[in-house]
Parts: sequence; C-alpha cells; structure tokens
Amino acid sequence: MARQVTKALNTEYCKARMRAAAYNPDFANRQTAVAHLPGVEADTLKKYELEITKTPNTVVALMIDAYNAPELKEWYCKNECPLGYDCREIAEMPPERTVIRLQKQSSEMQKALESLIEIMQDGEIDEGELRMLPDIKDALLETKRRITETLAAVDKAAKKGSF
Repeated sequence: MARQVTKALNTEYCKARMRAAAYNPDFANRQTAVAHLPGVEADTLKKYELEITKTPNTVVALMIDAYNAPELKEWYCKNECPLGYDCREIAEMPPERTVIRLQKQSSEMQKALESLIEIMQDGEIDEGELRMLPDIKDALLETKRRITETLAAVDKAAKKGSF
C-alpha cells in the first residue's frame, strides 16, 4: 500500500500532482506519476516536491501539461524564476469568477490606456505625466494578471472538456 505524502504536501508541485490525482489515479504516487513526466525518475520527483533540488523549467512545463495545472506556471514564474517579479500566483477559483474579474478590470485598463495616449501624444513626458506612469503600469500589470487567470481557466477546461 502506498504511503501518504507528508512533508511534500505543502509544496506547489506536490499539491498540483495531488489535484491531478483526483482525475487520474496515476498521480496518487510518484512511482506511477513519473510515467507522465518523460525523463523524470521517481526519486528526482521526490527531490523536486521536497524542494531539495530546484525544479528545472522544462520539468515544470511537463508537470503543467501532465497535471493540467496551468496555474503552476504563474507560481513558478513568481517564486522560482528570477525574471518573474511581476507575476502573481493564480488563486484557486471557479472559471466564471476569472471572467468577472477580467471584465471588471477592463474599465481600469481602458482608463490607463487613455492616460497613456495623452502622455504619448506630444512625445514628451513632463513631471506630472512622469508621476502618472507607475499607476498606469500597475493597471496594465493587473490587466495582464486577470488575462492570465482567465487563460489558465480556459486551458484547464480545454484539457478536461468542460468548465
């Protein structure tokens, strides 16, 4: 009988595998999960899940696909990748909520775009406009995050065949 996951259960890689196990029993343990992760051995997966070894982005990509966990990409980018400073983890939520959040953010994005157009019109940035740029950037980044949430929900649904 397979032993229960203990220490690794709090890591994102293990959580993603356990969520996938609800749909495919192969993911319930590392020995059978590695059949879906070409080139990854059970002992290596254990080291990734226990955070003993840094997980390469190529393996994260395999996990994302095998576990149907597009949210793992944002988590990886935010927490593991040195270039992912502006990424944010995707919270677990119903797909319809992602669409509502994106729709709500679209008006903020429109305001940011209008402000940016005003600033760009004369090709110069004065002091007042310079102070506006961080808020514009924040609004655009928030829009990007909402789009990423919605894309993750769409990716998951496409692989499952339902929302």
